[in-house]
Amino acid sequence: MKKSIQYGATFISVRWKVLGKYLLFSLLVFTSCIKEDPEACPPLQVNITVKDKNYFNVDNLPIQVRRSETLPFREYIPTLHYILRDAETGSVVEEQGLFSVTDSETTHTITFCECLPTGKYVLTIWGGMPDNTSLTDASLTHIIHPNGKEGSDVFLTTDTLVYDYQNSHYTVDMERVTGKLLIEITDLPANSWYMDERIDKIYERINHLFSYLGPISVVKTATWKSTSQIVISTILAPSTESAKSVLHLDFYNPLMLSVPLLTPKDVNITLKRNELTTLKYAYSEERKDFFIYMLMGDTWEKIYDLNIN
Repeated sequence: MKKSIQYGATFISVRWKVLGKYLLFSLLVFTSCIKEDPEACPPLQVNITVKDKNYFNVDNLPIQVRRSETLPFREYIPTLHYILRDAETGSVVEEQGLFSVTDSETTHTITFCECLPTGKYVLTIWGGMPDNTSLTDASLTHIIHPNGKEGSDVFLTTDTLVYDYQNSHYTVDMERVTGKLLIEITDLPANSWYMDERIDKIYERINHLFSYLGPISVVKTATWKSTSQIVISTILAPSTESAKSVLHLDFYNPLMLSVPLLTPKDVNITLKRNELTTLKYAYSEERKDFFIYMLMGDTWEKIYDLNIN
């Protein structure tokens, strides 16, 4: 009788050990995504969408036309650059240099190699850059204003991805890193068709965590053939947190570039990400000076206090 009981207990113990090993093996299969079985762990796939297809306040400004929200991805962001890093070590797992988006889909998809081990990764995607020269800090920082020049319409997204059998498909949104300054100029004298523009106290660069770094001054020149109505558009980083940016303009007769023909008073402006900052300079021949207006919401407001140190 004792032998029967011992035999039964041993049999049950063996069965539980076998069952335990089976359960452990099954758990490892599903949590680790055995790569020999491609159906057990699909490749990591990231769907990229465009969040900032239009500037936040585009509807307040007739000179900036709202774009359709259903255009192909490449109409908003023509180029992409991405880098996938190990979340723990920071080491680069895969990096794709700048490439053009050529398809006509409304989103763009990145599919990583099936050989990618499961784990935790940080994906950084830059969009809209004309080339790779503005990337620094191992492609984690973009110089918005190299050498104090106007920026490009660049987009960014960074996301942490956990890749395993339950998580292999993600969607990330690209956001615009710059704003835009629009200057409308009317009634200029006929001999004035060259302008220098300087904007102080804006950020120079941005890192992959959407932190802006700086400050810097940006200089731009512009010319035109007709002085009836002029619109100058400049892509700029946001103003620094410590102070508003200062906008300075000089207008020239091209035959006398050594001395400005007209110099309006400086204006304080606050530039913001994905926003349009709009000014109007209306020259008065009687005053020999400008009336300066700023678009506030959907209303033009005359600027009176121009006492800038």
